[in-house]
Amino acid sequence: MDMINRLAMKLHAVDKKHYLYLTYLLSIIIAIFVYLTGGTTKVYANFMYISIAICSSTNGKRKGFFHALFSSLLIGPFMPLDVLLNINQEPANWLLRSFIYITVAGAIGYHSDISKKHFEKILKQNNDLIESNTATIYALVKLTEFRDDETGVHIERVAASCRFLASKLRNLPKYDSYINDYYIYNIHQSSPLHDIGKVCIPDNILLKPGKLTKDEFELMKSHTTLGAKALFELQEKFPNNIFLNLGIHIVLHHHEKWDGSGYPHGLSGEDIPLSARIMAIVDVYDALRSVRTYKDAYTHQEAIVVISDGSGQHFDPDIVKTFLDFESDFEEIFNSHEPAEKNSYSLGFNLH
Repeated sequence: MDMINRLAMKLHAVDKKHYLYLTYLLSIIIAIFVYLTGGTTKVYANFMYISIAICSSTNGKRKGFFHALFSSLLIGPFMPLDVLLNINQEPANWLLRSFIYITVAGAIGYHSDISKKHFEKILKQNNDLIESNTATIYALVKLTEFRDDETGVHIERVAASCRFLASKLRNLPKYDSYINDYYIYNIHQSSPLHDIGKVCIPDNILLKPGKLTKDEFELMKSHTTLGAKALFELQEKFPNNIFLNLGIHIVLHHHEKWDGSGYPHGLSGEDIPLSARIMAIVDVYDALRSVRTYKDAYTHQEAIVVISDGSGQHFDPDIVKTFLDFESDFEEIFNSHEPAEKNSYSLGFNLH
């Protein structure tokens, strides 16, 4: 199961356990209240239906049955009909009540079990749909890999790094209400799309061994707008899709710079979407560490110096600080996804 479905199932299980304990406690409290108010001759014994209904609806028929039996015993043979007069209940009285309790629990629990199966079926359908969407997304991203063997490993590294960096930024007070599990999941899934627009860039520019001319670089920069345009067209059909929203921000703005000197729109500071600011650092680090026809691979420490020097100019200073605090983890992510063989083609990331 994907992260969202696992989280939903976990919360569902926690709620069931919580309600089970709560209803047993509630039954005991009701039984004490019935005794203190004079016994089962009063109407207060009917409060027990509340506890039975809650337990059966949240925990199903089987646990509802045992709870109903427990509740019926609490105000059954040991509960007086009238406490003051010391009159006990007739066996037929509490046996009938027990039968009614169990019947009610069974009926509610039966429908609860059906609802649970329906819930799990929907989760499975959602999971299948998400897996299908993910497979489609990676199929699109792989189009760039056919033109550059390095790209496939590159997208895996940046996806893992974006997820890790977002999870650490979550600990900062300014992001604790913005970055949640869903955000982290979505940035991990959408970050591989960041260079999808490069499928539109001609080979003589994308794979050029050396620095691009001014005109070539202008065309290279269009991979951000071209990629975003394709996602915008999808977004028109799925306007509430958070995954697409995040993907568009990343694709369009991951080359923006903190000081406003980036492209395509020259955004600066926090006008740049957070997801794009995260991707900017991750993408540059990975590009620096990788072999290109126009440069050798930087060592980890050399890349860290570039990232550090870019704080407040190229990169968000807060994100740089978090990146540097966990620099060894990013090195480990890079090393764990290194390709077996490096090819001689350029990804097209020229550090102009």
